[in-house]
Amino acid sequence: SEQNILSHIYQYKLTPRTAGNLKIAAATATIDGKTLKSRPLPLRVIAAEKQDLVIVEVATNHSRVYPTQPFTVTMRILVHPLPNSVDRDPLTPLRRSPPHVQINWLDLPKGLTAEEKTQWLQPLLAENGVGFTLNDMNTRTGSFFDSSRAAAFNFYKERETRDGIDGNPIRYFVYELSRTLTPESTGTFSMGPAVVKGTFVFAYEGGEYQGKRLVTTAPAVNIEVLEVPSPRPATYCGGIGEYRVTASASPTKLRVGDPLTLTLELERGSQSGSLELISAPDLSAIPDVASNFELIDKNPTGRVEGISKKFAYSMRPKHPSVNLPPLEISTFDPQKEQFVTLETKPIPLDVAQAVALNAGDLVGSRPDSGPAAIKTRAEGIFQNITDPSEVRDERISLVTWTVAALGVWICTGLLIAIVTIYRHKTSDAGWMRRQQARRTANRRLEKAAALISNGHSVDALRQVRSAIVGLVADTSNRIAEGLTTSDIDATLSTASVPEQDRVAMVRLLETIESADYGGARPDDAAAAVERAKTLIARISPLLERGS
Repeated sequence: SEQNILSHIYQYKLTPRTAGNLKIAAATATIDGKTLKSRPLPLRVIAAEKQDLVIVEVATNHSRVYPTQPFTVTMRILVHPLPNSVDRDPLTPLRRSPPHVQINWLDLPKGLTAEEKTQWLQPLLAENGVGFTLNDMNTRTGSFFDSSRAAAFNFYKERETRDGIDGNPIRYFVYELSRTLTPESTGTFSMGPAVVKGTFVFAYEGGEYQGKRLVTTAPAVNIEVLEVPSPRPATYCGGIGEYRVTASASPTKLRVGDPLTLTLELERGSQSGSLELISAPDLSAIPDVASNFELIDKNPTGRVEGISKKFAYSMRPKHPSVNLPPLEISTFDPQKEQFVTLETKPIPLDVAQAVALNAGDLVGSRPDSGPAAIKTRAEGIFQNITDPSEVRDERISLVTWTVAALGVWICTGLLIAIVTIYRHKTSDAGWMRRQQARRTANRRLEKAAALISNGHSVDALRQVRSAIVGLVADTSNRIAEGLTTSDIDATLSTASVPEQDRVAMVRLLETIESADYGGARPDDAAAAVERAKTLIARISPLLERGS
């Protein structure tokens, strides 16, 4: 016989605040009026031992930042050298059972973004198995769909000398793990605590190493993400950090009332915030611009090109002999915590007075020769016509011309409506992303297939994941970088994707993520590409409809 049981599993992470024998209280749930209760769980918490064998620290390069201003969080682990070999890596004897590291900035909370964790950790993977295991990161042991084992990472950085408990200097091995994070919203984020636990060598007796099991913790470090202060200058564009601004105009030779295009370009520095936050500066707040120019488009849509964002303003000069003055744009300097004014160079223009035309100067006008007179001929108007069939009814049909004019106006209105709707749609970045989402995903899958044929299976799997993540990000108008498997699972659930397809997609992503650390065979990668094609074809319409 066969019995199937459907259950929901909820996982909670608990951090003990004190040492001793604790008890995790029983959990209760009321279902259909009946209260169910679990058994309490005993927990023994061992106090941190005062020792100088292993030291762990957590630090950030900033304690206060602003949205989109990146910061770096670093964990440092100092391990005592081996008693019989001070220059040998002390983790080498622990290869079969490497110590474990637990941190909370591997899977980022909402409000923080960073590069994909597989790309961040891939260069640190220890090929010889000497290093630390990290959270629940695994690597495959066999084929693509086989079980996995904990991945070991090499965090070795340098050597550092510190005094031990007895006051004698110890030349520690230093292992360091850093990650650069970018906040998207204000608030306080806790980096840590970081926990290192495992068996470390503390003595050498009888030709064998003696191990000691330790658990050491580094307290959490808080990072505060602040709101840009108010009041803000009228010319503030939303930039946070260091920027460079330039301006150009075309044409520079024109007449009063002729349109010209002013292009404003803001280029970000390496530690500056995202270009997405920058909006078009209000040029009407600059007196010399407002008094001498008519702004046709006061809030143009920006265009991002690499590390720059460009805004194209349409304007008309109101007076002759005017020039574009220096344009003042304000940004916020997070280091000095104050607003900074950037200024462009003035742009000289050659603006001439508009010429006033008389009616006689217009092309196609008739000269004024006095009142018109109707002249007749004595021979009659049909003097030279001999064929009666050439004589037609020259009277104007009012109904025919009215219907024709009405049809022209209706066609013109429809054309204007179609053009307006199309322009509105094409200016909507989210709509454009949704329209191209499925095609972009399929192109990435085609690239993955090409990589498999060239023997690059791991790169092909990355393309498969990029296709899936990009599809979800494009249809929901979100940033693809930083999207985790749980984020994608939540989005698919919101879009009412069937449970079977949603679970299959999540499993595929988890399998690809695990395979990224252990290599992949061509047939495994090919199977992932075909599975992704099938799933994308089924869920794409639901994602587009849900968005």
